Amino acid sequence: MFQNVSAYRGIAMPGDAAVASKPCVLVVDDSRVIRRAVQKVLADEFLLIEAEDGEAGWKHLLTDERIQVVISDVEMPKLDGYALICRIRAAEQTRMREVPVIIITGADDEQTRQRAFACGATDFVSKPIDGVQLLARARAHARLDQTIRRLEETTRTLEDVTAVDPLTELYSRRYFLQRAEQDLAYARRHREQLSLIRVDIDDFRNIYKSLGDEATDRLLVWLAGILRSTLRTEDTIARIRAAEFAILAPSTGRDAGTALCERLRAAAAERPFVEDPHALAITLSLGLVTAGHDAADGLEELLARAEERLTLAKAAGGNRLSVGHEETVPPPEEAVMEVPDLETALRMLCDGESGKLAPFLPDLLARLIPLLEYGDRQLDLDAGPAIEALRERLGAVK
Repeated sequence: MFQNVSAYRGIAMPGDAAVASKPCVLVVDDSRVIRRAVQKVLADEFLLIEAEDGEAGWKHLLTDERIQVVISDVEMPKLDGYALICRIRAAEQTRMREVPVIIITGADDEQTRQRAFACGATDFVSKPIDGVQLLARARAHARLDQTIRRLEETTRTLEDVTAVDPLTELYSRRYFLQRAEQDLAYARRHREQLSLIRVDIDDFRNIYKSLGDEATDRLLVWLAGILRSTLRTEDTIARIRAAEFAILAPSTGRDAGTALCERLRAAAAERPFVEDPHALAITLSLGLVTAGHDAADGLEELLARAEERLTLAKAAGGNRLSVGHEETVPPPEEAVMEVPDLETALRMLCDGESGKLAPFLPDLLARLIPLLEYGDRQLDLDAGPAIEALRERLGAVK
């Protein structure tokens, strides 16, 4: 870090109340020219923290909970941008793990973009920096982060006064912790095992960005129903964060807990969430810990270990279970469903499997267009405008 940062408008300084309410952005770049260019664009609307390399940026992320967006170069001393992204995405704290990371790249540097995206980059801006583009990206990601933070704060507030989450009608975090203490005490008295599972929706930030508030709420209710229907009556499930759930499975050892996690993962993955015009494939990451198998002093340690394993599952690519540092269980190989023919599609509809057809509707309807046109000509249905509108909606070729 360089000295005398208070001389620059918008740079964060302790006790600076005038900018305390602004969204906070961490700018990581070894080029003072680039940092000044970013500062010039963002200083009016954002509280800026600067770092000259990835290691310094990482230290800021560890200590400053205000940071809502990271803007980073890739080529830097000590710790480059790729390694910084990887550290962020593997962080134990959800706040750090999900922070948006905007990478500064050359306009035609597709290789850098692909590598950064594979590491977990959220977005990109090109050099030379386009002020309008940078401001728009920073605003969008900061606004999304603020919305998710408010959603989590609302969830925590409701947990303080109720045993049930009002959205999903699952138990609240407050009730879950009380029940977990009771179940853990019972398991120890009777020398039984108790499995605790933490479940998180993969890529929730981008799902929320795509769906918006109301559709995301419907997604959470839909998923809560799937999870609840997969569990036994003696199991306890709660929504403990915006997109995270926790499960208690009494009298369930490591192997049975692993099998349960696989059923939960498969139940969510086997059918998409349909919200016109979206048909989203929803995958889950899971962290499993079993009292009586895993050494732990108490509930707090069990919860922390389950969260650590959940983080490992997400860092390994998601859609999987982690039961320890060297035991991350990938999903089983699944056959990729091809576009069914029309006869098969009709049979699936009759069998109540309409959800599986949602991703293939555009292709299926496009196949019907020649038949509809033939019927229109033969039967004089005057359906030409409607068929043409369907063709344009689907992007079908004449």
